[in-house]
Amino acid sequence: MKLSPWLRFAAFFWLACVAWFVLLVAGVLANSAHAETKIDEREPPPWHLPRFDGADDPRDQPPAGALEPPPVLDARGLYDLVITCFPSPTWWKPEIALEGRYANKQGDSNALVQTAETSTYAGIVARIPLYSSLELDREREREAMRRTVVAQNVGKIEQLLAARAIARRELGLWRAIEARSSRRVAAGVTETKEQIDAIAKVAGIESTLMTVSADLTAAKLLLVGMCVDRTDVEAAIDRVIKGRT
Repeated sequence: MKLSPWLRFAAFFWLACVAWFVLLVAGVLANSAHAETKIDEREPPPWHLPRFDGADDPRDQPPAGALEPPPVLDARGLYDLVITCFPSPTWWKPEIALEGRYANKQGDSNALVQTAETSTYAGIVARIPLYSSLELDREREREAMRRTVVAQNVGKIEQLLAARAIARRELGLWRAIEARSSRRVAAGVTETKEQIDAIAKVAGIESTLMTVSADLTAAKLLLVGMCVDRTDVEAAIDRVIKGRT
């Protein structure tokens, strides 16, 4: 049976609609599958390298203002303060000793000599040296050594306090650089090596500060140890040094 043109057109139209719908559904399914594949193949987030101190707060601003050196240490005042702990020199140093003598009796025509040489006795003897050039030289050498030790440690304290002030300033600058590098690495602007170099620099300065602090404590204890019997001098030394911290 031959179909009319109108029926043929209607059949063709409906077939075209069905084909278009099938193609539309296939396209939607294909896009959905591609999107899921794209999500699965998405790159992972950038690797985050923490800072040396573990903090993540924004701290990229370097220290403001010029470097302020620590106050000038009264080195001569500290030196004279420690020197007063030493006892006043004296050349009258009595010595007390216990002496004993035992001798066998021997024949001798001289009774006086015999009595002196054959006596057995024990006694306490006190000796007071009137003058000894050798003892004077030794005392001068000991005093010179004490004064040298005090002067060296006072100068060391001055040097360590200055080194600590510079290290603290440098640490503030490098911490700002480290924080900036951390954000640059997270954003993918630069390589991780930039932040690693900054971390190494911060770690080195932190180690320097710990070493300076330990050396400063040793120098303080040496001066305090020279005045262990003078609590007033010990407190004064602590006040002088703490005024610089």
